[in-house]
Amino acid sequence: MPKWLLTACAFLALAGWLAPATPVKAEDRTAEKILDELKTVPVPVFDAKNRGDQKAIQEYLASREKASARRAELALELYKTDPENPTLPKLMAERWQSLRFVKFGQGLNDLTAEIEKVRATAKSEALGTEAAYMLAIMEMQGRASDPKAAREKTDSFIKRAPKDDRGAMLLMQSAGRADDPKEQAALYKRIIESYSDSRYAKMAEGNLKKLESVGKPFDLEFSEAIKGTQVSMKDLRGKVVVIDFWATWCGPCVAEMPKMKDLYAKYHDKGVEFVGVSLDQPDGGLAKLKEFVAKNEIPWPQYYQGNGWESAFSMSWGINSIPCVFVIDQEGKLYSVNARGKLQDMIPELLEKAKPKAEGD
Repeated sequence: MPKWLLTACAFLALAGWLAPATPVKAEDRTAEKILDELKTVPVPVFDAKNRGDQKAIQEYLASREKASARRAELALELYKTDPENPTLPKLMAERWQSLRFVKFGQGLNDLTAEIEKVRATAKSEALGTEAAYMLAIMEMQGRASDPKAAREKTDSFIKRAPKDDRGAMLLMQSAGRADDPKEQAALYKRIIESYSDSRYAKMAEGNLKKLESVGKPFDLEFSEAIKGTQVSMKDLRGKVVVIDFWATWCGPCVAEMPKMKDLYAKYHDKGVEFVGVSLDQPDGGLAKLKEFVAKNEIPWPQYYQGNGWESAFSMSWGINSIPCVFVIDQEGKLYSVNARGKLQDMIPELLEKAKPKAEGD
């Protein structure tokens, strides 16, 4: 479900617009009967055609909340009736995932206590693993997240399931929240060593490359998407170069484009070049890029990689969120991998450094 719908679900629950889940009753039912009822309570799927229809959205949210609440009740009933049932890892994970978005305050504390108990007492290793993962992700993404506690819960999950790629994802999130570059580097190296075959290892390699490449030569050569001309960093030596990783489908990228155009207009004649690196998708992405560039009169060259998030160049630099902005100095060396929102200060700073010093300075 899209994040905006999850947020809406949580808001409606908090506002009291959706009925709270009724407590699970101690019914003397077999696991088979509980599972039979679960089959009759599917989670509704939102029809994207109704995205602009507020009434349809509210009806969907209400029906989803009702179905999710009942399925959560049935999962807990099944756990109490048959704690070794093989369907429980999936069903209890679904229960916790849905309830963590609508529980607040003491309700969230009670949910955490439930998951802790299941983790400690589960007779099924798979169920205990799901509980350990949920505790880690809830701590990692909680409003009052404690980095130390999140790391401990992540390590606990990895100890239980060392081959589960979700461990790499948790370590990646930990690295993203760390302020110390050395700590980040250690986490990325751990991902590379422990999850070498996962996509997270490639992302970690790129992020590690970012940390270690500042101050070193930056290489990029491509055939420009609009005019077909060759663009090379070697030919841009002597200029400040802004590398903008973006896509036409990226809302924040598009929203920031007017400011990028203003900066380009202000500094281009003073020795600054911009290069766009597109993460548009392979299916129709090039046409959308060309249309956007023409309509919005984007004057700088564009590198259409052609494979979205899986594009080789951006992946090699650990690009997993956009917009992302690099700056290359006049010597062709990587100056910053975190220049988004800082160009108005960074560009004049580099231009000033390149000015010849007057005698006596």
